[in-house]
Amino acid sequence: MKIKFLILIVLIAACRLLITGSCYAQFTFVHISDLHIADGLSAGDYDLNGAEFHQVQTAINNLNPKPAFVVVSGDISHAGNGWPSSMYEALTQYLYPAPLYYPAPGAYFIDSVMTIPIYFVAGNHDYRTGNVPPLSTSALTAYANYIAPDTDYYITYNNAVILFLRSGYDDSRPIWEDSNLMNPEGSGLTDSQCNWIRNILSDNSDKIKIIVMHHPPVDAIGTNCDGTPFTAVAILDTADGSIRNNRTAFLNICDSNHVDIVLAGHEHQNVVAIRNGNVVDENYTAGGTRYIQTTTALEGCYRVITVLESTVGNPMLLSARSTPYMECYYNSENKTLIISCKNLNNLSNNEIALYNTIGQLMFIKKTSVFNETKITINAGNLQEGCYFLTLQNGNNNRITKKIMIY
Repeated sequence: MKIKFLILIVLIAACRLLITGSCYAQFTFVHISDLHIADGLSAGDYDLNGAEFHQVQTAINNLNPKPAFVVVSGDISHAGNGWPSSMYEALTQYLYPAPLYYPAPGAYFIDSVMTIPIYFVAGNHDYRTGNVPPLSTSALTAYANYIAPDTDYYITYNNAVILFLRSGYDDSRPIWEDSNLMNPEGSGLTDSQCNWIRNILSDNSDKIKIIVMHHPPVDAIGTNCDGTPFTAVAILDTADGSIRNNRTAFLNICDSNHVDIVLAGHEHQNVVAIRNGNVVDENYTAGGTRYIQTTTALEGCYRVITVLESTVGNPMLLSARSTPYMECYYNSENKTLIISCKNLNNLSNNEIALYNTIGQLMFIKKTSVFNETKITINAGNLQEGCYFLTLQNGNNNRITKKIMIY
């Protein structure tokens, strides 16, 4: 009798979990944007042969806990219709399985055991046939061959639905509406796209709703990867650099369907805004959709986004360049150590220390220089022998090098 009673209690608890949705475990996923893979012949900033992407990929694979998936919000190539493969093969060489043709959404993975899928949407650069001057088409020929279908799609994962939207090719507003030619809008959404979005969101009304697209539906001035003010282009209004067609309709869809977050790129900046263009905190909880931009993966930046039981948590910014880099050599003529450091940060506790073989601290030096610096240290009072030089940045990441004094 007691056993039957216990079984009944367990069944009731399980049913409550299913009804409330609390049976879903918290999960994370990663947002990256604006890879700009190129071969060195393009104009502007770009990722030569996918090396920067590979660094971000490695950092994501080392996350703990592992993300459920990765989303990429456009500008995968620097000129997506410029060459036969548009350099997409420079990206897919790092993905699994071996490069595919006409891959389905989520067919690629970032890890060799293929547990973390990566999902793409196209950006305005993926439509470009060249970059000087910017020339665009409305087709995604090479993109569809190597990366993903030329279509909108969605996935569901646990308690969330994630929509991936094409926001279009370069199609700036008339000059009397927008004099900022350096910040082109996307052609935007068609009426049929808007209807599709409504239907998917309505069919998944009980889920957390996330949208991934290239152009930010709401624009605002944010920050660069290092936290400094964004000044690369002027942002004239909330529609600047956004989408031309159906922008207001899309914002209304987000409002009426209680979309939690919209993830975008395009500007190469970090910012979180609400519909009226006001910049809000990453953890904004006052209601309404958060329109989130993530700066370019060219600078190693990405976001880890946590999906909770009934909301989306802090879209945390990280950098693949957070592991410090150090090279050092000893100049025996003037008895100095020359130390070159990279991947520090703008905190005050970047620290360089030298230890002997029994762990005694010989000297320590702090620096608040951001990103890259060269330091010369007098080693004339050191005995000959082996030493260990450590560099620790403000994120508490450490690297150690062995060096000989003679």
